[in-house]
Amino acid sequence: MSSIEQQIKPWTGEKQAMGREVHSRVEKHLERVLTRAYKVIDPSMTRLPADLLRREAEKAQKLFTGSYDHAFFDGQAQIIRDIAAKVGLVKFMAGATSVYAAEWMIALLEETRFFGKKREDYIRSMMEAILTDLAIGVHHIVEDMNRKAEEEREAHHRQQLAAAEADSKAMKVLGEALNALAEGNLALRLNDRLPERSDVARQDMNRATEALDLAMQKISATVDDIRNGMEEISNSTHDLSRRTEQQAASLEETAAALDQITATVRRTSDGATQATQAASSAKQDATRSGQIMRDAEAAMSEIAASSGQISQIVSVIDEIAFQTNLLALNAGVEAARAGDAGKGFAVVASEVRALAQRSAEAAKEIRSLIATSSEQVQRGVTLVETTSQTLSGIVSKVTEIDSLIAQIAASAAEQSNGLREINSAVNQMDQVTQQNAAMVEESTAAVADIRNRSRDLAALVGRFSLSGRATPATPAQYGRRAA
Repeated sequence: MSSIEQQIKPWTGEKQAMGREVHSRVEKHLERVLTRAYKVIDPSMTRLPADLLRREAEKAQKLFTGSYDHAFFDGQAQIIRDIAAKVGLVKFMAGATSVYAAEWMIALLEETRFFGKKREDYIRSMMEAILTDLAIGVHHIVEDMNRKAEEEREAHHRQQLAAAEADSKAMKVLGEALNALAEGNLALRLNDRLPERSDVARQDMNRATEALDLAMQKISATVDDIRNGMEEISNSTHDLSRRTEQQAASLEETAAALDQITATVRRTSDGATQATQAASSAKQDATRSGQIMRDAEAAMSEIAASSGQISQIVSVIDEIAFQTNLLALNAGVEAARAGDAGKGFAVVASEVRALAQRSAEAAKEIRSLIATSSEQVQRGVTLVETTSQTLSGIVSKVTEIDSLIAQIAASAAEQSNGLREINSAVNQMDQVTQQNAAMVEESTAAVADIRNRSRDLAALVGRFSLSGRATPATPAQYGRRAA
């Protein structure tokens, strides 16, 4: 006997009598109630099979009258399992069962709408019957679920035991392989298959070991290359350090020489500036001399013009002397004709003639002097013109020299600035070279340290047994080594 039969007892007495009355009033609605309930399970159903109607009629009679015997419980269990398996627990409970209960209640309300208080007793009786039906259904479904869960739990437990045993064996093999790997044997491969759950770990172990083996082979080769490279770098850095020190010394000497050159060029620039000032002063003096010579040339021209005018005046005087002498001769002739009365006049005429002759001689001498003076003035004019042209050339040359000296001064200033910048750059280069020398020294020390570390790394890598070189013997359970 199941637990549900012990909890739900058959109805007796008035309760059973009330159930019979309820059943007698609603049994005519059986087909309608079942059709609507089963449509939830199968919407295409339009008419219930006769066998299903018969079984549901027997169930309704026992359900509403409380005739809960062993056959009733067994029948209910089979019906509920079939329906739940077909539509699922949720649809069965929330769909078909709710419609089934509602339709029976509607049928009861239709048949007892004029029964007053007794109607409440009918409703209570029907509700108890329907909820009992629901409890039986839930009980059987939960019982099936518990039984299935227990079966699954037992099966899972058996699987866990088997898996634990297989895992134990696999973990032993993997553990021994890991110990060998920890000892540096990278040539190890697990070629014997393990149980299905652990074989993935074996394959992963092989892939990881193979990848580590290849990586260590590359590391070993790289370490050798690094060691050789570090030896070369060490020698190169030593040579570089020596050359850098020599370069620093040479650069220091160059900086000192550039300081001297810069000072010399600065003095040259200062001298060129003074020469420019002197040339400018000479240019101004030459320009003033040219102006003086032009004034002298003009004065000589004026003197030549005055000499010409004096010559004209002397010619006039000479002509006056000739006319005076002629008049004196005529006066002497007239005085001779006058006799004694004209003697005094003859003396005067003689004196006038003598004066005229002296005037003529003086005019002649003046003319000779003026001619000589004109020649000298003309020569002076020529010399002044030549001197003026020479001074003009000198002024032009002095101007050109002034321009050249100015350019030289500017170039010297630019050279001084450039040399100052070069000197500053060389001093900076000297400082940087000194710093580089110190850095090269540090790099040499660092390279020596890296070289020693690369040797230590090569020694560490040499502890591993790689597939490309001899390896120690491995236990039989590890499987054979990959070639």
